[in-house]
Amino acid sequence: MLKAKQFNALNYKQVKINVLANLFRLLVDIYGHPKAKKNLSKIEGKEIYVNLPDLNGGIIFKPYGGRVLGTPAFNLDDSEKPSARLNLKVKDEKIFDVLEKIIKMKSNNWSFVKIFFKYILTGKIGLSIAKLSPIVTLFKCLMIGDHPMYEEVDIRELGKEKRDD
Repeated sequence: MLKAKQFNALNYKQVKINVLANLFRLLVDIYGHPKAKKNLSKIEGKEIYVNLPDLNGGIIFKPYGGRVLGTPAFNLDDSEKPSARLNLKVKDEKIFDVLEKIIKMKSNNWSFVKIFFKYILTGKIGLSIAKLSPIVTLFKCLMIGDHPMYEEVDIRELGKEKRDD
């Protein structure tokens, strides 16, 4: 029987995995780069398993029709045969920080070089894959740094527009 503290910790980790799955889905659906969304059709039906060992679970991504369905997985057996596996070996508190940095990168090849040297070579992200293309396609959908919402806006210019009325 689980004690109250153990149950709350387990529940917290499950909630965090659910939030991450929904965050990924929303990022791809709302802010995903149109070119990257077109490439999702190439990997439609393939499963990508993102393992979060510090949270005792992971997320299974299934691309379909230009969208990504992210479902939480608390056992590795939940994923039948993923075509690609990613291990995020990051502490529980740092997961959102690492993902934020990846999300804010622009969707180009130079960003993949940065990810390779910053996260893969240092061991923060581990890859055990059959094919690399599903992971690259998923990352391109998540990298929304070139979205217009990240453009720098001069606050003084916004004030002038309101005063002219």
